[in-house]
Amino acid sequence: MNLIRKACIGFAVVFALMPALSYAQYPHSVAPFWSNLKNPHRYELGGGIVMPSGFFTGVVRVEDAGNTYKGDTTAKRQLPGNGFGGAIGLCLPFKATGHISCWAVAAQLGVNMYSWSDLNQKMGTDGNYKSVSVPLNATTMQVTLPIGIDYKIGNDAILSKRLPFGTSLGIGVMPQLTMTNLEGISGFTAQYGYGCTPYAKMDISVFTGLCWKLRFLYSMGNINLLDVNTKLGTLNDGPFTISSGSQFMASFVIMPFSGGWKEFAWYNTYDTYNQHDRFN
Repeated sequence: MNLIRKACIGFAVVFALMPALSYAQYPHSVAPFWSNLKNPHRYELGGGIVMPSGFFTGVVRVEDAGNTYKGDTTAKRQLPGNGFGGAIGLCLPFKATGHISCWAVAAQLGVNMYSWSDLNQKMGTDGNYKSVSVPLNATTMQVTLPIGIDYKIGNDAILSKRLPFGTSLGIGVMPQLTMTNLEGISGFTAQYGYGCTPYAKMDISVFTGLCWKLRFLYSMGNINLLDVNTKLGTLNDGPFTISSGSQFMASFVIMPFSGGWKEFAWYNTYDTYNQHDRFN
């Protein structure tokens, strides 16, 4: 909790300082809010890796050093996950704060696929976990819609070819729908999960003919993914549950229509939105 509290305070301080650092005395003009939905220059496509963390809670088989079955116990352990995903999104600016900065509403529809492995690890009499010869794995498909507020500075804030770099910091909530299934288990029906978790993200954008970004998003909060209430043959004595915890996503994002941005080329020294003002 202390880490989350410190992160929130840090974001608040950065957000408070950013307008002062972005030449707030010369705000650029912002298009009407909803008109950005029809502006292809604001849209982006991305894909990358997903690294969720989860928890296994339930029955675990106990064996001694000679692999002799000693009984069952209940335990809770952390599950690392890994996968990939893709998304489409856009930002809708609503308040300019300087030459090259603005506040914007960000929305991004994404689909992720990731897996949980070794769900049926055994526990030794010494309390340590050990893998089995036939592992039990699960796969989760996650549909997300992160919606939040971004503070943007640089090229994609004002759709400028003239500015080579940009950055964004954002916070918001991420509604999500998950579908989780056990691999190799016939007759088992996939289960759905629902939830809405907070997130924080950071973008680093570069313009090199097209605008591309590196995006890092971190969300936190538990969502129940799977409840198994029966014995699964020799794989697991059941019952057990899987729930997700925090999630980290690192994505490569491209704005496919950024080649049509109308700002002048990088060598132009004038603001196209304020032609009487010259940058130093």
